[in-house]
Amino acid sequence: MGRPATVSRRLARSLDHWSAVRSHRERRARATRARRITVRAMLIVLVLAILPVPWLHVIDDNPPGWAWRLDGRLVVDGEVMAPNGRWSWLTVGRPPLLIEAARDQLVGSEEPARDMRVGPIGSQPAQSEPLAAAIGMRQAGVDLPLGVFVEVSDPVVDDIPEHAVLVEIDGRHLGSRMDVDAALDAAGDTIRLVTAEGDAFEVSGPELPYERTRIIDLAPQGMHAAIGGPFTRLAPVAWFRSLSLGSSHGMMVALMTYAQVVDEDLARGRHIAGTGAIRGDGTVERIGGLPAKAKAAHRAHADVLFFPAEQADELAGFNSTRVVLVPVETLGDAIAYLAADDADEVLPVG
Repeated sequence: MGRPATVSRRLARSLDHWSAVRSHRERRARATRARRITVRAMLIVLVLAILPVPWLHVIDDNPPGWAWRLDGRLVVDGEVMAPNGRWSWLTVGRPPLLIEAARDQLVGSEEPARDMRVGPIGSQPAQSEPLAAAIGMRQAGVDLPLGVFVEVSDPVVDDIPEHAVLVEIDGRHLGSRMDVDAALDAAGDTIRLVTAEGDAFEVSGPELPYERTRIIDLAPQGMHAAIGGPFTRLAPVAWFRSLSLGSSHGMMVALMTYAQVVDEDLARGRHIAGTGAIRGDGTVERIGGLPAKAKAAHRAHADVLFFPAEQADELAGFNSTRVVLVPVETLGDAIAYLAADDADEVLPVG
């Protein structure tokens, strides 16, 4: 009887040992899985935290400037604009990281990011880029009629729309800037306004009761122009482009379109960069972040930098051994500079 009992005890101890080993292995496996899950979760959180938020844009005290190639990327009515030379447009600022956006929501920010999903209609690519291309084509002699609308926001009285696009004032259809001027000059004590949506309302005159009024030129109906090459009509690209705002590239879109239409080698081997909004009459208007954009043009090894002449003082301290700074008042000024035989002779900036 002694030997079977001894064997039984040994077997029991063996079973206990292997049970303990198995239990230990299971605990280690669970701990390993938990660590892997934790590491993966931390990596996912880290990746999400450093992802940019594409519909937000921030410009801080020392914003970065960026140069983007335009030739071969601008498509106008199905034709790729690719004149000789290299042509670049300039931007400033960046999208904030998700962790930065979350921080700003929690603790606030002195310079909050701008939500690009809302903003002036005239600054949306679907409006600004076809208009700029049409202005360039008109400069080249193509007969294209431009339209116009009046965008108003920030009312100074109650019970009127916060934001509206006006197409009619006192029965006068707004088909041109002259129509707008004539309608406002003839306005009386009461003005009847009609919006693009067909809504009508009356306000006290003779001025429009809004803090902000913008007269926006429009490209011919049905004209299409977009930066992004052949991918502009793809849904993801169209969605991403819809998140952008700004018209500071208008002068460069118009200038490069002009060069394509007239089929002249205006660049003559040079890298042409520029920034400036543009009106229907070719006037180049102010933009933001000019010093940062000038630095971007320098980094991109541009040979010429066009910018609004009224902002020349902002580049008074800018030093560059390569980029020639060319202030312009109109699209015609930029064309004349590129076409001139003595194109390196330009008035000093500042």
